[in-house]
Order: sequence, then structure tokens, then C-alpha cells
Amino acid sequence: MHCWKTINIKKEYGSTWLTIMAISLFVIVFSVSFIVFGHIHPSLYRDDYFWIFAVCFVLLYPIHKLLHYFSLFEYRKSVKLRMKIDYKFIPIIKMRIKSIIPKNRYVFTLSAPFIIINGLLIFLAATYEQYAHYTCFLLAYHCSICFIDFLFIKNLMHAPKNAVIEETPKGCEILVQSIV
Repeated sequence: MHCWKTINIKKEYGSTWLTIMAISLFVIVFSVSFIVFGHIHPSLYRDDYFWIFAVCFVLLYPIHKLLHYFSLFEYRKSVKLRMKIDYKFIPIIKMRIKSIIPKNRYVFTLSAPFIIINGLLIFLAATYEQYAHYTCFLLAYHCSICFIDFLFIKNLMHAPKNAVIEETPKGCEILVQSIV
């Protein structure tokens, strides 16, 4: 096998650009979803149960990472978790897969939290319209969390079908079969 491409999102785009784009995505998703749900179900918004919103806000990122982990269930023995602090106060959960994984499985793993959590949040916003402002905020927050996952997926889409992914300290390496 040989390396077709190495993906290192932070090195390729830079932390500043990633932060600006994640914040921009947050603002766009919140604005659009709030307008759409407000138009579909015009109602008076309530702010009781703010504590549930605060708990969900804090737990959303760990749940996102758990969904990544559970979508890799058959590889769980080769997944290494570690906690890191970015910008001196933001806790980041790092997951590293120590085995080679097929490209399609890696794309599924990256997209699973987006599909499951955002589907649930959209359902909650449609069901409990008086709390749609909370769910729109959580939806926007989760979309900004998923931004890096989608940058990885964008890079993986151009890889050959039979490629496999290996995570290294340099980034994700897309490996393809060598032609002899």
C-alpha cells in the first residue's frame, strides 16, 4: 500500500480560518433554522426549562464524540481516547484509531453524529415549537462542531473507492493498493 494523500485539516486550513468558518456556520444555521421554525410554527417562546438547555449544551460535544466511538464499535479495541485543552480553556476529546479502516466506514463514522443528533434536534424543534429557539441554538452549535468532520469527508470523497484510512500523528493518510 502507498499513501495517496495525507489530510491534516488544522495545518491545511489554519486554526483561525476554521474558527471563523465554524462561527459563521453557527450564525447561518441558527438564523435560517430559527426563521424556518418560526414561520412553520409561529408560537410564543418559553424560557422555563433553561436548565435542560444548559445541560444539553454542555453534553452535546461529548455525545457527539460518543456517537463517533459507537459507530466504530467493531474497531473499539484500537480506538484511543485522550483529552486536550485548546486555547487554554476549551476541552477537546481526541480520538485516534490505531488500525486501518475502509474509506466508506470512515465516512459513515464522521457523518453518524450529524445525522443522528441533528435529526433528533429537528424533530424536537418541530414537536415542541415553544422551545424551538433552544433547539435551533443547539442545532447551530452541533453543525459548527460537525464542520471539521465535513472537511474530512470532502477530502475523502475524491479518494479511490477501495482506499483505506490510517490515522497518524501527521494526520489521516489515505492508502491505496500498490500496483505491481
